[in-house]
Amino acid sequence: MAVYPLRGLKEIRERRLNDSTNSRILRGKQLEQAKMELKSKKKALDDYIAWRTDEEKRRYAKLMQGRYPVSEIQKFNASIKQLYTDELTYQEAVRKAEKQVQEAERIFQESQELERQSRKKLKKLENHEEIWLFNEKVLQERMADQELEDFRVNPDRDIR
Repeated sequence: MAVYPLRGLKEIRERRLNDSTNSRILRGKQLEQAKMELKSKKKALDDYIAWRTDEEKRRYAKLMQGRYPVSEIQKFNASIKQLYTDELTYQEAVRKAEKQVQEAERIFQESQELERQSRKKLKKLENHEEIWLFNEKVLQERMADQELEDFRVNPDRDIR
């Protein structure tokens, strides 16, 4: 039986499918990691906001209990401003994590599409191989029949 002439191409497509599947799995893990990172950043922001609110109330309560010079009040205002600035830092970290999730999703979808295309190309080649093997088998059977006919004795002929 003859060897499928596109065997090498089929092996290449199988390797590409394996590579694209591995890539999709890796990208999926990276996406999950980015989502976990986003979740932790949001939790840190929520925790900070809760803490900042309590801290601000505590500081205002302490301020109301006594008399302070203007310089102390200015320091107090600066410390409250710093609390809000720190909150902005947490919010920026959340925005960056959201962008990373979006990018990871885009890359994951691209890897899914690449895997789908690789699978489709391999399937086309496998279908072609099946057709080729069937045709090759039919051709071999015809050749065998032809060989038998060439050696068949014609009974109508006078053999002497």
